Amino acid sequence: ALPKILSQTAPAFCMGSCSFVVEKSKESTARVVVWREIGVQRSYTMESTLCGCDQGKYKGLQIGTRELEEMGAKFCVGLLRLKRMSSPLEYNLPSGLLDIENELIESSCKVT
Repeated sequence: ALPKILSQTAPAFCMGSCSFVVEKSKESTARVVVWREIGVQRSYTMESTLCGCDQGKYKGLQIGTRELEEMGAKFCVGLLRLKRMSSPLEYNLPSGLLDIENELIESSCKVT
């Protein structure tokens, strides 16, 4: 659910570049070890590039601090949305609150 939320809200996130397969070369990574040994069902690794993007609104641009901050902010909003989806009664807040949060993030992380 989190990758789907990020694909809808974060312009630097690309669902098509995601892989949810546990490859032999990744068996010693933290996310796989945490999944196998501790039983954490959803353990992800988010990778970034410093070279630039080949899709979305950042196509052809190099990634900088602002874009990384924007992704971090969108990730936090995505976690909040995921929590609200899984426990809607605990988070009975006004429906427009996420829109306000998104507007604040977009205005403070605007790339020029």
